[in-house]
Amino acid sequence: MNAWSDPTECNRANADTVSFEVLMRNADARIGDCVAVDGYWKGRALFGSARSARSDGALVSDRLSGKRLGLYAQWELIGDPPGQPEGMRFIGRVGQCETQWPEAIMVMGYCHYTGGPILLVSEAVAT
Repeated sequence: MNAWSDPTECNRANADTVSFEVLMRNADARIGDCVAVDGYWKGRALFGSARSARSDGALVSDRLSGKRLGLYAQWELIGDPPGQPEGMRFIGRVGQCETQWPEAIMVMGYCHYTGGPILLVSEAVAT
């Protein structure tokens, strides 16, 4: 999907830094906000811990619901996900799989397989 945030509008200079745990507890209240959040990048998701990211079925498991943040980005600029979980700070706008594309018949990417909070990424910085 061609879904990401414009880095001229949401970037390191104007993002509200928020911890992974606080964002996941309060994601609905942050919809549309430009945030910077640190975590462990694996596949098309960000996790609060490397252990969660390494878990079997980490990207789709219901038991990790609330412990991962789906990522949508301009991947050709951000780069491919690492083979093993890697510390990363992502900057972008908060969204929700269930409400981000109300007119869509089918959504590709992270939300195709699971639901919950997502980040429409504008920038990524290794931590």
